[in-house]
Amino acid sequence: MGSSSVQKILERLKSLREELALRQDYLAMRVGVDRTTYLRKEGGSVPITTEEWIKIAGAMGRDASYFFSACDEIKPPELAPRERLLLRLYRSLRPAEQEDLVCAVYFKCRHIRRKAVQDTLKLIRSGT
Repeated sequence: MGSSSVQKILERLKSLREELALRQDYLAMRVGVDRTTYLRKEGGSVPITTEEWIKIAGAMGRDASYFFSACDEIKPPELAPRERLLLRLYRSLRPAEQEDLVCAVYFKCRHIRRKAVQDTLKLIRSGT
């Protein structure tokens, strides 16, 4: 794989991470390395292993193939500023606090009868 191909893959990684409002230290934790090592991996000075790509992709809600697709047109879904802030808030919380937030959202929205809302609430309730 040429260096320009590697650079495009790493740019796709960084772009998706920023779009999802993920911090590098969060991904470092998910990969099992310290933040400095993750920075070097994302920057291209240290290779990312196959196992690490799988962990990174899972943390970002993607299949690892997303990063290696030949299609340059793949863009992560756009998040509205408020969605990005809610995602950042959720990810800044400890696990118990995340659970509290999810429960609060569930109880606040359970009376909304739109199918999409109810389907999502079922997923939240089941822990998916």
